[in-house]
Amino acid sequence: MKERIRKEFLGIRKNIISKKDKSLKIFSSIINDKDYLNSRVIAIYKSLGNEVSTDRLIKYSLSLGKTVVLPKVDKSIMNFYKIDNNTKYKKSLFGIDEPISNEIITDIDLFIIPGVVFGKDLNRVGFGKGYYDKYLENNNAIKIGICFEEQVIDSIDSDTNDVKMDKIITDKNIYYDKIK
Repeated sequence: MKERIRKEFLGIRKNIISKKDKSLKIFSSIINDKDYLNSRVIAIYKSLGNEVSTDRLIKYSLSLGKTVVLPKVDKSIMNFYKIDNNTKYKKSLFGIDEPISNEIITDIDLFIIPGVVFGKDLNRVGFGKGYYDKYLENNNAIKIGICFEEQVIDSIDSDTNDVKMDKIITDKNIYYDKIK
């Protein structure tokens, strides 16, 4: 089921037009979000290909003096490494720019999380490796999924090890649990 949805939405995301403009709208929503404004240590992913661009968010967060950390997979474990404006990167096996840094940070306030498809029920489908779910399973930090509106569906069946987002920010909406 998830594999079919993943394949379908990777195709949908590939064909989305105006990704640059839509990424700018998402950036604007994030930097005005109270959870972002209150965060000190923020985990962001380095965008790849046709994902929501995070370059502007990384630079802006560093300019505010926030501690910014990016993921790097070591063997089969994902850790988050501190970066700055001078950080160098190397391509991972997945083609992702990973920071060349030795400073692992674990005290993270806010995660900005990628996904292939998100549900309005705050579930997500990633690339199927489970790195974020494993890392976040006992983590109380705020989790914000970001994607283009075309990547949102009503609901996603979740497994017991899937971690829900606290909110999802798109170029058109912000989805969150109104009960919290």
